[in-house]
Amino acid sequence: MLVEMPINVEHIKQRIIEILETTDELKRLTSKPSAELGFNEKYAIRYHIIVLAEALGSLCFQIATEDFNRTPQSYSQCFKILEEEGVCNCARDLTAIMRLRNLLVHRYWIIDDNQVYNAIKSDFEAVDKFLKSVRDRYAIRL
Repeated sequence: MLVEMPINVEHIKQRIIEILETTDELKRLTSKPSAELGFNEKYAIRYHIIVLAEALGSLCFQIATEDFNRTPQSYSQCFKILEEEGVCNCARDLTAIMRLRNLLVHRYWIIDDNQVYNAIKSDFEAVDKFLKSVRDRYAIRL
């Protein structure tokens, strides 16, 4: 017998706030040209991508387990589950953010900060789509 877990909407709301704050900071940091970024700003960008990825992963795992009673074995599987369940249509892009996080944590010496900068400037719309879908699904107002 499967026991349904109630959705912890407050936890979802907290993750959404973290994600929004982090993406705002990433947008602020990348508001000037890449060539003008200092050492500390580049490392701040790296750190915020890690925070963003962790918050996205936490939110995804919570929804997969509490709403769909599914236990993913990885972040990429988690995003695929949410895509299968109709929560988002952006698993590939969200998984790319998780992979970037893994590179930043485990293989930081191969990171090209210009590529990270360009990814933020062009590829983060999937985060906005995902958050909108989650907010609509759980009637979350901030």
